[in-house]
Amino acid sequence: MVAEILETPTLSTQAQTLKGWGFVLVTSIALYAVLLHAARSLQKSYSLLETILESTTDAIFAKNLDGQYVVANTAAADLAGVSVPQMLGANDIDLFGEKLGRQFQDHDRMTTVSGITQQVENWLTPPNPLPNQPAQVPKIYLTCKDVWYDPRGVPIGVIGISRDMTDAKQAYEALAESEERYRNLFECHPQPMWIYDQESLRFLAVNQAAIAHYGYSHDEFMAMTIEAIRPAEDVPSLLDNLQHIPRGYTASGIRRHLKKDGSVIAVDITTHDFTFKGRPAQVILANDVTERLQVQAQLERYAFRDTVTGLLNRTGFSRNLQQAISRNRKQAHPFTLLYVSLDGFTRLKFSLGHAVARQLLVEAAVRIKTCFPKAIAGRMEDNEFAILLRQNVDSIEAIVGRLREHLTSVYGLNHHDVFSDCSIGVVVSDLGYPNPEDYLQAGDMAMYQARSTLPDKYVMFSQKLRDAALNRIELDAALRRALERDEFEVYYQPFIHLSTSHCLGFEALVRWQHPQRGLVPPGEFIPLTEETGLVVALGEWVLRQACQQLARWQTQLKQPDLTMSVNVAAVQLTQPGFLEVLDDILRTTAIPAYCLKLEITETTLMQNTEQIRGCLDQIQQRGITLSIDDFGTGYSSLSYLHLFSFTVLKLDRSFVMQLEASDRSIEIVRNIARLAQNLHLSLVAEGIETQHQLAALQELGFEEGQGYLFSRPLNSQSAEQWLLDRI
Repeated sequence: MVAEILETPTLSTQAQTLKGWGFVLVTSIALYAVLLHAARSLQKSYSLLETILESTTDAIFAKNLDGQYVVANTAAADLAGVSVPQMLGANDIDLFGEKLGRQFQDHDRMTTVSGITQQVENWLTPPNPLPNQPAQVPKIYLTCKDVWYDPRGVPIGVIGISRDMTDAKQAYEALAESEERYRNLFECHPQPMWIYDQESLRFLAVNQAAIAHYGYSHDEFMAMTIEAIRPAEDVPSLLDNLQHIPRGYTASGIRRHLKKDGSVIAVDITTHDFTFKGRPAQVILANDVTERLQVQAQLERYAFRDTVTGLLNRTGFSRNLQQAISRNRKQAHPFTLLYVSLDGFTRLKFSLGHAVARQLLVEAAVRIKTCFPKAIAGRMEDNEFAILLRQNVDSIEAIVGRLREHLTSVYGLNHHDVFSDCSIGVVVSDLGYPNPEDYLQAGDMAMYQARSTLPDKYVMFSQKLRDAALNRIELDAALRRALERDEFEVYYQPFIHLSTSHCLGFEALVRWQHPQRGLVPPGEFIPLTEETGLVVALGEWVLRQACQQLARWQTQLKQPDLTMSVNVAAVQLTQPGFLEVLDDILRTTAIPAYCLKLEITETTLMQNTEQIRGCLDQIQQRGITLSIDDFGTGYSSLSYLHLFSFTVLKLDRSFVMQLEASDRSIEIVRNIARLAQNLHLSLVAEGIETQHQLAALQELGFEEGQGYLFSRPLNSQSAEQWLLDRI
């Protein structure tokens, strides 16, 4: 193209020259650009490689076939205790000494000869970079080496990486030690342990304690599932529970297990989920508690059962009663409590002995369970039982009647036919009490009241009954302080000669002037004094007061034949020293013995008859008059007239009140009067309130009487004035 354009050869030659230089220039510029780009890429790759080498904590290095380091990162230089430039060109003997250097070189030769990656662990002690730093401890380094090839595939050296494995090695060894320890713990644990697959339920591992305790060999266990060690009737519930138990669930509790010999044991198991050899599994720790549960049951029997009857004791019964209370409060399930006392038990115990009394308790317990097989029954105290009926009772009368029919039948005990009545207190759940003791106390209260309720001998508890009992408690407390505070006063009711209206004497009657309640009726506090024993001190005080008053009236009013009647309780007559008290009163007051009359009720004579009889005989020997009070109200009035030497017979007011009712009542009183006359007893009628009664008694031969027709009981001042008026 240049030759065609330029005609002269000279210009053509010059143009060719310029063309060549231009081509060289352009080619040089292009080549420079390519080389510059390649250099920059190489620099970038080298920088990346350097960054990679320096960013790792592993020691990375490369050595030629002569063992000289040609590549090393800072971690490798630090391991040798030199800088990177110092390390390059040096060999292992220069850096690590003769012994360790030879080992490294041998390892290099093994790598190049085998042509495969080689690993080795070495203990190295890193050097101290600074003098003031503490000495370094040896560390374990894992070194991996491979052959370094050139682009033609010719070996030119080795490439290696060294990593500090000290912490990993220690962790691994600790893990191995831990695994060994737990493996030994599993194998040597004194209690049975096993591991089973949660999907197949097959045993995966079992310790020696399980093999010894259950009787299966190791191979037998490995061929079984956990269903094999459960009783057949427990397997359905086991499978159902396992289907609904979520992963990670930890459980514990009492289970029944089956041993190889067929015996069933109770075990307290603890379970925990974990992964065993890549499978979801569960480890079980089983503690045989069969003997412990048997001992516990025995202890509970001692703690909650009565040893005589086998029924629940008070503690055990209270637990069941508390459950009934809670159930009634939450779900409105009513219940009925029967509190029962075997009447006459104490008399039986002292007459036929403790062994027979125990037989009675056992037989009564059997009859209670027979009468109410589904009820909860317990023995509360000596002769008292409680029955819990956990349902609504339609007819209390029917329930009580059935129970009395069972308990009052004749008992054949040790060749003796024994009859024992019973008293029953009934408590229903609608009282709403929170505690069992409240119900038991209510039942006891109602039962006590039922003793005097004839013929049914049962009482339904009510708040009114509780109030009365609380009133008795308060009255009892106040009664004990009343004598100290001089709150008692003796009242006097005269005895009148029915024909002449002459005053023959007085009966001393105690009255209680309570500071808040006022005058307390004798019927409220007299029984309390007898129950508490206060009647002894109170009776002596009344006796002294009455005799002192009689002595004053006899001397001051010149009535030497005036008499004084004083009631005496059974406790006083059986009290040691009572006769000495009588003698002292007669001596200090100087009243004639015949002017003192002691009135004894039939109920008093029923208690400890022989001892009372001996005391009354000695009283009569002193010249003191004995009078049987309330005659006709007891069960053995005629026998008492035969046993005791009474002088006076006091007809009870109930007969006097009936004199106006019918001729039959008059005839009864006539026969009593005829009996007294035949026995040479003086007749006294009490409770005379009308002229008609007075006329009838006079006609029947009664000479002496007392009652509101003549005078009410009066205090000493009023009685003295009344006597003066009569004189």
